[in-house]
Amino acid sequence: MLKQKKNRFFVVLGGILILAIAGFASMSSETESISEKKINKKQREILVEEYEVFDNARFRRIPVALYAPKVDKDSTNTIQLVIFSHGYGSNYPTNYTNYSYLTRRLAGLGYWTLSIQHELIGDSLLPKVGVMQEVRMPFWKRGEENILFVLNHFKEIHPNLFIKSVDLIGHSNGGDMSVLMAKDYPNLIRKVITLDHLRIPFPLTFSPQYSSLRSTDKTADSGVIPSPEMCDSLGIQIIQLRRITHNEMNDEGTRRQKKKINGYIQKILENRL
Repeated sequence: MLKQKKNRFFVVLGGILILAIAGFASMSSETESISEKKINKKQREILVEEYEVFDNARFRRIPVALYAPKVDKDSTNTIQLVIFSHGYGSNYPTNYTNYSYLTRRLAGLGYWTLSIQHELIGDSLLPKVGVMQEVRMPFWKRGEENILFVLNHFKEIHPNLFIKSVDLIGHSNGGDMSVLMAKDYPNLIRKVITLDHLRIPFPLTFSPQYSSLRSTDKTADSGVIPSPEMCDSLGIQIIQLRRITHNEMNDEGTRRQKKKINGYIQKILENRL
């Protein structure tokens, strides 16, 4: 009799354990499902589209990547537009997609972001000797023309979008292009954020607003960054980063480095810095 009761006890205990294991498995599966839904939902909210525009006046194609929140194409929306310019990459054809940690993040925050490929295979390489402000100016002017053409083309193909503001962000050589663009067309631009640009001085003006995130291993040319007193008086924001080098400002950076850069850029765009 005692033996039968023991057997019955172990059978019941085994059944309870099986049910518990099944329950935990179900909860785990449900948690994974919820997590996947959240990830997929986030991905569905962002549109990534790569295309090319062609500037007939210069007989030049311009690859562009658009990162944006998904909206009804026929609806009328007020948007904030960011135009991103990559750092120099010796004419590598996909440099404009090598900052996805930043461009995708901006789209997730609600900014329509255009990332432009400024260099094409067959272009002359960026000069490395001579007076940089002179020998590289044609390359920066070409970048400026690319930005202006892409901006105007975007307006043409999205007539239902009202652009509330245009902000420029650029890394290194792309930062120099962005500064030049804002200097020549200040009324078009709200903010300029450079990631360690080195050559073109910030204009000493209140508008557009200029900001720069500086690396730990590069120093800008003399006169590029105004004095601390001048920056304070004009609202120019200079952020000295820690443990982030010049070449770690693209997708090659660590997760922590990308998070730090994204955090500063978001605060600058939202006027919270």
